[in-house]
Amino acid sequence: MSYSEFLKKNIFKTDEFYSFNLLFKNLKQINRLNFKHIAILERSHIYFGKSIFSPLIHSQIKSLIDYNFYKKPDSRNGYQTKWLDKINFKFDHSEYLITDHIGEFDFDFKSIDCECLIIPNVLHHCSNFDKLVSYFSKKFPKLKYIYIFDSYLRENHQHPYDFARHNLSSLECILKKHSYNIYKQEETGNAFDAMLYIFSQSKKILGKSENIEIKNKINKLIPLLNKKKHYIKWRKLGRKYATLTTAYSVTFINNKTAN
Repeated sequence: MSYSEFLKKNIFKTDEFYSFNLLFKNLKQINRLNFKHIAILERSHIYFGKSIFSPLIHSQIKSLIDYNFYKKPDSRNGYQTKWLDKINFKFDHSEYLITDHIGEFDFDFKSIDCECLIIPNVLHHCSNFDKLVSYFSKKFPKLKYIYIFDSYLRENHQHPYDFARHNLSSLECILKKHSYNIYKQEETGNAFDAMLYIFSQSKKILGKSENIEIKNKINKLIPLLNKKKHYIKWRKLGRKYATLTTAYSVTFINNKTAN
């Protein structure tokens, strides 16, 4: 099994959480663009500093940045490493750090000369993305592209370090203020995928004896939902301007450095 397949099966569980397939597809597309220097912003502290995305990126130079919080309990560090202990693989470790002080940020580096910054599945843990982006022109002076993957539909988790559920409109508004325009955007999932996600997150409460009747009915419904979770035509909800998808990816281009 390749590392990518291991990651999809054991960490992101893409068979169950369909939306993460978009992230893996996009990372392959980014590799084909042959960037010389890519920076990856991820929460590597939950793997004791190991970068789980670095092996998926093929640029000549990779700058790995951990995104963490000020005075975060030690119990939050390394709590997901049991998944990575199953494979014999030498991981790169994050060499840089951005610390979120809930509305303000510290950087342990002066600048990184990357062309592309990848932010995979981190955005909802950022306390003030607008403020964070305001630092990018100084901290990433040669940055041309910002890639973001995040989910519309997520349970509240890792309290109190879980914040905004941005959508494409809110991100476009924020990034335009800082001289970025949308270069490419994609969405994934539909209403049936959303139902499956809610059922998945409800496993423990559905397992309670008083909910067994509901659980049995849901178990009969799940195979039907799985057959329809990837159809684009079921994203529309039958009302003008109303759609339901479960996740998105968006790439922004910097108007100042792109030329």
